[in-house]
Amino acid sequence: MRIKTIKVRYWVLLFLLVSVGTPFVWWMLMPNKNLDVVVLNKTFPLVTNVSGGEKQLDYSKQRGLYWLMGYLGIKNPETNKKYEVNTDYYGNFLNNEKLVNKPLQKLTYVPDVIYLSDTYGTGNSKINGVEPVGVSGMTKEEVALVATSYAKGTTVIGEYNIAGDPTKTSVSKELGEIFGVNFTGLAGKFFSDLSSTADVPNWMRATYEQQYGKKWSLTGAGIVIAGNNRIVVLQRGIGFTGNSLQIYMTENAKTYGKEAVDYYNWFEIVKPVDEDSIIAWYDLHLTEEGKNQLNPFGLDTKLPAIIAKHTNNKHSFYFAGDFTDYRGPDKIKRFLGATTLYRYFSVNSEGDLSYFYWHFYVPLMSKLFKDIKPLEHGVSFKAATEVTSDGSRLSSKIDDKQFSVYQNGQWKKLYVKGVDIGRTVPGNPEGTYPDDPAFYSDWFEKIANMNANAIRVYTRMPAVFYRALDIYNDNHPDNRLYLFQNIAVDQEPPAGNYLDKAYHAAVEKSAEDTINAIHGNATIESADGKSSDVYINDVSGYVLGYLITPDLSSDRVAATDAGNPSYRYTGEYVSAGSSATPTESWLAAISNKVYEYEQQSYQMQHPAGIVSIPELDRVYQDMYNAANGNNKAPAVTMNHLDTTNKVTSGLFGAYNMFPDQPVFRSGEADEAKPSYAGFKAYLNNFMKTQNKYPVLISEFGLPTSAGSTEDGQGSGIVSLIAMIKDSGAMGGLIYEWADEWGASSKLTSPLMIPYNRGPLWHNVVDPEQNYGVLAMESKIPKDYAMTLRGSDPLNTLAFNSDESYFYIKADFQTLPAFDQKRIMIYLDTIDRKNGEYMISPEGEENWSGAEFNINIDSQNKADLLVIPTYNTSKGSYFSSVSTTGIFEKMDGSTLIPGRFENSMSQFYVEGNTLNVRIPWTRLNFSDPSSLLVLSDEKNKGAVESLKEALSVRMTDGIVLSLVVMDKATQKVDYHFPESVTSSGYRTFSWNTWDIPQPVSRTKTSYNMIREAFAN
Repeated sequence: MRIKTIKVRYWVLLFLLVSVGTPFVWWMLMPNKNLDVVVLNKTFPLVTNVSGGEKQLDYSKQRGLYWLMGYLGIKNPETNKKYEVNTDYYGNFLNNEKLVNKPLQKLTYVPDVIYLSDTYGTGNSKINGVEPVGVSGMTKEEVALVATSYAKGTTVIGEYNIAGDPTKTSVSKELGEIFGVNFTGLAGKFFSDLSSTADVPNWMRATYEQQYGKKWSLTGAGIVIAGNNRIVVLQRGIGFTGNSLQIYMTENAKTYGKEAVDYYNWFEIVKPVDEDSIIAWYDLHLTEEGKNQLNPFGLDTKLPAIIAKHTNNKHSFYFAGDFTDYRGPDKIKRFLGATTLYRYFSVNSEGDLSYFYWHFYVPLMSKLFKDIKPLEHGVSFKAATEVTSDGSRLSSKIDDKQFSVYQNGQWKKLYVKGVDIGRTVPGNPEGTYPDDPAFYSDWFEKIANMNANAIRVYTRMPAVFYRALDIYNDNHPDNRLYLFQNIAVDQEPPAGNYLDKAYHAAVEKSAEDTINAIHGNATIESADGKSSDVYINDVSGYVLGYLITPDLSSDRVAATDAGNPSYRYTGEYVSAGSSATPTESWLAAISNKVYEYEQQSYQMQHPAGIVSIPELDRVYQDMYNAANGNNKAPAVTMNHLDTTNKVTSGLFGAYNMFPDQPVFRSGEADEAKPSYAGFKAYLNNFMKTQNKYPVLISEFGLPTSAGSTEDGQGSGIVSLIAMIKDSGAMGGLIYEWADEWGASSKLTSPLMIPYNRGPLWHNVVDPEQNYGVLAMESKIPKDYAMTLRGSDPLNTLAFNSDESYFYIKADFQTLPAFDQKRIMIYLDTIDRKNGEYMISPEGEENWSGAEFNINIDSQNKADLLVIPTYNTSKGSYFSSVSTTGIFEKMDGSTLIPGRFENSMSQFYVEGNTLNVRIPWTRLNFSDPSSLLVLSDEKNKGAVESLKEALSVRMTDGIVLSLVVMDKATQKVDYHFPESVTSSGYRTFSWNTWDIPQPVSRTKTSYNMIREAFAN
């Protein structure tokens, strides 16, 4: 019996061991899942260790996530180990008891998952009064990596506290685009005891006391929602019912969890772009009183809790709450069924976060991790390239005088159909651009929809530009946009000498910085040294070529050749031929630098092109006698450059050619429909001489100004596209994509004062500002800022202004009969004492000296006239007292009739109402954004390209008078206002501005070009 008893005990013990050990064994036998999970977290409370000495971080803000990944057997594919909560993340770490940031680094391969846990930061993070970079708030470099990874297939999960202060607005905006939400700035939390100073944060108390003007004396449990300097307190039993707000999944998302759970942690209020993307809600269980309390916030009893965005195989989830914050005791995870066991024994205790964790977060994240599939091996941030026999990587090359691009493991011919993206954007100083990827993404979509396949930029663009291009091309693998990247410097060579040592060094430095930026490997400081731009997107796979653009001109070439007669360059990649001039030798040196630096730094090559102009071409000089028969005119010839066999990508010539040059247009009889025969003849003759290197037409285009309509622009460009194709060139780039406020010709730049404020207003008559296929223009005002009441026959005279025009609206009881009468509107723009006073041959005088006269002769004929001393067309820039009655024509005097549907029209009559708008530059405003007008009595004339040499003054506005005159007798029938004491005598002024508000639209030429590119 004793033996049997002992045996039974052994069997019972064995059974117990097996019963207890089986879940552990089964857990060990569970298949692991390799998943590259990147976690960003910057918010960890600082605590002291058990001994009360050394400080350490409290990882409760992410411990729940790491426990679950460990339980699910998720391993890091790089290390084949489980993720550790205190090491395997990016964000803040302690180093010698000081916070340091480990920023998101550019990885070799795109991660499978990015989890943005919390980026608010941790207090007491300043060292010697300065906080280390990146410790608080999400940075633009971090969101760049997240956005790029998302575009390449990474599942992005984010939660509360990643988009608010101290994260910058631009970063928050981009996060919102990834998750499909708009952040409102409102946040809330359930508090078990509103009187607790330890629980309720001070900022909420301060907001309450500021809003209500009384001390915080609330007690009991409640839900507080606050933000944007506003607050509302919902007290339990008064504003809401139940224990707290509840969170639950929608019907179509029950696979993530079926249970409605009380939620006690921080939550925020977001507005999804698409309400169908909401997969979980918060229910506040509001009473009628609670609903009334939330009405001013525009909030309902239900708030979005989880937003799931699924587009084009890209997935993101936004948790509008502090979900991963788990502060309960750590649990053993190495046995099967652990989550079920802990969920069963968890208790819904007020204020305890454990119940939410086990009953909601764990089922949710378990399903998410199960559904997330590892990305295919080889999804990379790097460019796809072919490796040549010498080890050089190529993504583009010139083959048989055509560009080819490497796609899907094979080479594909590409005829260039593209546009140039200019140097200025309205509202941005020259050479600077918006720091908003959405701005460029919108442009890329429109450019690609025009059937273009290439863009050119004139400078190293901000990092967000290349990120937007990288993401766009990832999203459109069959409709990519390829890039021509200029290499240039924003300075002129001293004395015109390209071989000046400092200038040459600056060009070489620009080449290095630009190539590094293209490869996503650069940190470039701003000119003032106060900020920097970090380039992390490798777009080298989308670069068709580098354009070496030293702004060649006849004067500079002549100066360089004369100053360096013996200079000759021999390089490893490019050399000057035996007939090369010093300038051509210098171009060989810069070309060699481009190939050499990219090869040595990145084992990669791209085709390089040298940008020149017809004036430096011998064919042009021979055809148009540009040198007046002098064969010593300076020239630049690509044929004088030699390449070695190390140039595997190719060298090409790039030429800026504009068909509206006077030499090309001479002899054309039909000005209304120019044939551009001169341009075609030159282009074909030029191409016959280019046998050594292929040619890209890097600029060609037509403006919508100076009498050219949008339809005329379109038909002209379509003709040029065909000419370029027939010539044998590799393609062409239309100059340009968008209108450039602030651009100027050598004739108009002296009249823009101050010149640096040019991008703040639009000179609609300057061709240089209106070459765009995309119109950038002021929004036509619907209402008028000032309205004066007239007398019979005039009802009202109204005025307004925007960044482009001065507007006049004259409403008549009965419109004067134009076969007998004319309407004249006199404008006093600069000085109430100066100007012309005589308004009729009969001796009738105006009550204010006018500089301009708008003469409305009929519904289809009108002129803008100016006093002789203020006629800039004749080089006179001042107003003086006159009683001669003389107003004369100037450039652009003839006003174009038509409704204000495009930039060309300037007046129209509708019923009994006359509408007029005059471009600011026609009224001699040098800067309407600061009320500056030309006022220069030196009478010396403006010097071409000499900026800010003329004097200007600030005006207090414009005074108008309207006259109806009999055409036969020249007598004034009506004059408004009658005198300076009349109620109609008013000065119209406007608020100055530093930030314009342009709108964009595709011109009618867009669809014409779109069709031509498609064919």
